[in-house]
Amino acid sequence: MESLHSSYIFCKSRKKMTSSILKKVAGVTVGTTLMFTIGETLPAQAANITYNFSNTSNTLTGSFSFDLAAVADDQQATIAEGLKIFAEYNGQIFTEADDSLASVFTDFSGRIVNGQFLGLNFVVPQFSVVTDSFIDANTVESVTYSTVPEPGSIFGLSVIGLGLLAGRKTLSFKKANTKA
Repeated sequence: MESLHSSYIFCKSRKKMTSSILKKVAGVTVGTTLMFTIGETLPAQAANITYNFSNTSNTLTGSFSFDLAAVADDQQATIAEGLKIFAEYNGQIFTEADDSLASVFTDFSGRIVNGQFLGLNFVVPQFSVVTDSFIDANTVESVTYSTVPEPGSIFGLSVIGLGLLAGRKTLSFKKANTKA
């Protein structure tokens, strides 16, 4: 009787182990398939960098984006090099079409560090943004910049997070089965 009971427990634990391995293999297969499917459907793109910006009082908010290759030689991206601007000031929308000479100054890696005279140069009749300064008829304020993560980075971090969450759930499931 003891031998029969031992065999039953051995078969049951082996079945759990096999099931666990199959689940892991299935998860890896699905993840790999998704990675290659998404990788093949997305064409190779240039490294676009997007920044949000605002003045101290938040009367001016907006974003701009440019191709990293544009700043590689001279630390400057221009409208001719693909600089895109969207700004809102006092309920009015402004784009790169409003200032054909607009540009962005960055370091060689495309970063804008606040307080180092890097940033957007955008001049329209209502206001001007000159690197880290906002100027209108009544005010001179600071402008701050923050990078917007690219979708690929967000996707990658999401996959890593889901993997960690799945690992944590598997660990807690194993602990629960060990106690039982």
